[in-house]
Amino acid sequence: MRKITVLNGITFLAAFLLFQLELIISKMLLPDFGGSYLVWGACVVFFQTVLFLGYFFACVILRKIGIERFLPFYLGLFLLPLLCFPGRGIPVVQAVNFNFPLVLNVFWRLVLTIGPVFFVLSTVSVVLQAWLADSQLPEKNNPYTLYAVSNLGSFAALITYPFIFEALMSLPSQLLLWRGVYFLLTGLVIFAVASVKVKSETAATKIWSLYGIPKQTSISWFLFSAASVIMFLSVTNIITYEVAPLPLLWVIPLCIYLASFVLNFQPRPWVPAWINDKFYLTFSWSIVLFFLTIIRVLPFVLVLALYCFFLFHACMFCQYQLFRTRPEKSTSLPLYYLIISAGGLLGGMFTTWVMPLISITISEYLLGLAAIALGIAISSKPQALGWRNSFFIVYLCCTLMFWPVFFKHYNFFGLLIIFLIFKICYQRIIENGRALFFSMVMILGLMPFIDSVWTHEFNIYRHRNYYGIYNVYYKDATFVLMHGTTIHGAQFKDAVREKQPLTYYHASTPVGDLLGAPKSEIETIGLIGLGTGALATYIGPNRSADFFEIDPDMYFVAHDLFTYLKFARGKINFTFGDARLTIKEKPLLRYDVLVVDAFSGDSVPVHLLTVDAIQEYRKHLAPGGVILFHISNRYLNFQPVLFSNANYLNAYCCYKDNPENKKTMAFASSWMALTWDFKSFHHLAKRFKWTRFNPRQDRLMRPWTDRYSNVLSILNLDSIFDSIRYFEPFYW
Repeated sequence: MRKITVLNGITFLAAFLLFQLELIISKMLLPDFGGSYLVWGACVVFFQTVLFLGYFFACVILRKIGIERFLPFYLGLFLLPLLCFPGRGIPVVQAVNFNFPLVLNVFWRLVLTIGPVFFVLSTVSVVLQAWLADSQLPEKNNPYTLYAVSNLGSFAALITYPFIFEALMSLPSQLLLWRGVYFLLTGLVIFAVASVKVKSETAATKIWSLYGIPKQTSISWFLFSAASVIMFLSVTNIITYEVAPLPLLWVIPLCIYLASFVLNFQPRPWVPAWINDKFYLTFSWSIVLFFLTIIRVLPFVLVLALYCFFLFHACMFCQYQLFRTRPEKSTSLPLYYLIISAGGLLGGMFTTWVMPLISITISEYLLGLAAIALGIAISSKPQALGWRNSFFIVYLCCTLMFWPVFFKHYNFFGLLIIFLIFKICYQRIIENGRALFFSMVMILGLMPFIDSVWTHEFNIYRHRNYYGIYNVYYKDATFVLMHGTTIHGAQFKDAVREKQPLTYYHASTPVGDLLGAPKSEIETIGLIGLGTGALATYIGPNRSADFFEIDPDMYFVAHDLFTYLKFARGKINFTFGDARLTIKEKPLLRYDVLVVDAFSGDSVPVHLLTVDAIQEYRKHLAPGGVILFHISNRYLNFQPVLFSNANYLNAYCCYKDNPENKKTMAFASSWMALTWDFKSFHHLAKRFKWTRFNPRQDRLMRPWTDRYSNVLSILNLDSIFDSIRYFEPFYW
């Protein structure tokens, strides 16, 4: 076996295991900490933090003692995690306490469970590149190829997880396979230490520094690294919030980000001339696309394709700048990667944790472009702004301010005009880094005014937090609550009709028909998901209800902006936090009906639908109680999931849909009911005309649990491509 093949294999497997562990452990934590976006955000930042610490450790060790003396200790470091995980199973670590900050709880669990092995794996890429650079192998002159192999391993882990490992294996099986591959990796490290020798080190090879590299270059490394991370995370946010909240779409931006490293750092880099020569097109048209997304005039499949292409071009440009200015001497390699990882860490923290608290739009996308512009400005020769560039910048800002005034709806000619204007202006501006950066500063400074012009609805309230972007606007005599691209409720504002629940909760919908039925025996109701509070109108004087809401900010929306809650004549209680967690802490409540209506855009939190979750709900049902699931979704069909779960739990299951009625503001909706009481099941089927589940005819699948779920199996591909099928591109 060629020795370089061994080093490539170690690098690939380490990155593969590193990324697989990220996905596995994140999925394991969701039921324990709830389906909050903050759980995934905390995991991502933890992984980036440990990766930075791994790079820092490698940098310090290689600088102090050198690679030759470090290799025996490195083998011992690789064997150290065998004392815990993966040598043993993942320990059960309880959260510190419920009131402890969620982020710190997640960090603590990750440190105690996978912290040691994750840290060891994070050092592999840098250490092996230093090892190769100081070896006697013919490939030592270009150790950066191992960085491409490392990113290829990460890419392979990401792309195979949802399509192979998650689809075919439960979490315990995934962990067992992961541990087996780690033992294989350890064996390869032992073989490499014994066979791949390094040359005797001189004093010069121990000075791991940035000697001879200009300060501007090291700053540009930081900026381009941070910019590419901000860009891929912001595109993920845009897809999740504004385009289509479709599970698995978040995989695409991350794959593009990793692929850009592979293509730039491989032995024969793939960097066509247009990556640099035509970057002004991507830079300018990315700005236009960002604002066009606000008014949703293009089909989402086309918007998704454009975002992915622009992201690919931007990441390729950033990674090419990193590759082009990489240190010629391998002695500077550890600090080079340390700076890159620091940029990625701060870019990730800024996008994931900071921006949702300081911005009401996904303006981090524009900030990512601004970071690229600043990197270009710093790495190029200083130039005066010039009156021509100033004119172009003012002209671009005026175009953004006034274009939607003339083109309020889709217009092919209007789109052609704005794309052409930005192309012409940025073709000139791109030559001056200072002007390029100043143009982004101007656009960001005017962002509140530009956004108000592009948003045609009369906005009453806009808010962003870790759970998404909420927008309450006035249209056609109604207040409407929008979360991302999904309407979560509406209410008439005149005194005559404001008591009427609308949208999915109209009296003609399955849930409205059931809760609003006369002579109903329903007395206690549990409601997971608050929204506008429309279901409160069904809480009569002889009823009581408990609302479980993960986002405390929703109480302000429901209580202060909508008035449904004040029409409840019975007693209402509110509990904030993830329903899976908060309902466990309560005494056994006896609900006649438990409504699970936990929207997140168009994505229903999977951990609220599993067999484990349903078993928890059942403990809180009164005799004859019913669990209602709201499963209306444009892209996912949850019927077979709940049918299969009910069949596994020996529960009766039925479903009911209602058509849309635009005159009465009743949206089309789909609901499913589970009960263990035949009388209640018969009552739903006979009186309310719910359709019975027939296990011989209806589709059955593997039940979803906290250890297994497969979103790919329930995708509705027809709905995904409908936006293209009915799109008229040359409409004037």
